[in-house]
Amino acid sequence: MVGVFIGIGVGPGDPELLTFKVAKALKAVDVICVPKSHINKPSMALGMIREVLAEREKPVEIIELVFPMTKDELNNRKLWMESAAIVAEKVKKGDVAFITLGDPMLYSTFRYLYECVKETYPEIELEIIPGVTSVTAVAASSKLPLAEKDEVVTIIPSDLDPTHLEDVARHADNLVFMKCAFHIKELIPILLKAGFTENSTVALVKRCTLLEEKVLVGKLCEVEDWDITEDYFSVAIVKKSQVPIHWKQNGNGCDKSGCGCSHE
Repeated sequence: MVGVFIGIGVGPGDPELLTFKVAKALKAVDVICVPKSHINKPSMALGMIREVLAEREKPVEIIELVFPMTKDELNNRKLWMESAAIVAEKVKKGDVAFITLGDPMLYSTFRYLYECVKETYPEIELEIIPGVTSVTAVAASSKLPLAEKDEVVTIIPSDLDPTHLEDVARHADNLVFMKCAFHIKELIPILLKAGFTENSTVALVKRCTLLEEKVLVGKLCEVEDWDITEDYFSVAIVKKSQVPIHWKQNGNGCDKSGCGCSHE
């Protein structure tokens, strides 16, 4: 029986944020492909779905696909094509899922495999199940709205050229820095040149929705004093305007507006 290749977004980290549709698909597919940056590195996405997999009537085949985080496009292309061949072989006998953090269509590793499968094996039926994005999860954790009324939101990848960043920032009301947002201190001069001010509101969230989540909220002028450790799973929201900040969570009792303190 020929199956379907399904890209599945498992959300930002908290297993309780898996959608009903995602859980249903994970319990039904025959094979689950898991992307990893290193063979010896555990998969965060796989860890998030273990409870769902434990509810399956029969075990599922897990295939780990290793994609080093490099910019060697030739080697990366080779790895994606090899993975596409694995998917094409497995889908001949049943449904195959590829799980990815967040959403499959937002800065996801799934897109590369999706394009290779679509290009090389056009006969394979493709399906995509969206997931909760880190963008919206960070807004919820920081209690900072992504956009209101006619505000324009721009999502910035982690390695955007500084010159391009300044140009983009001039035309946005709110910026979201995806991954590697711990570099935000280096971006302050660029943001100020682009029209943001020292009173612009900033939220930086590390390991959003996980037990080790850390949230920092305050003004752009306060960011220089923040204790920001390096973490790939960091996302920041920078609003051009200054907005009220309402805090009172996790029992620490802090509810000061613009306090800039850490909430874990």
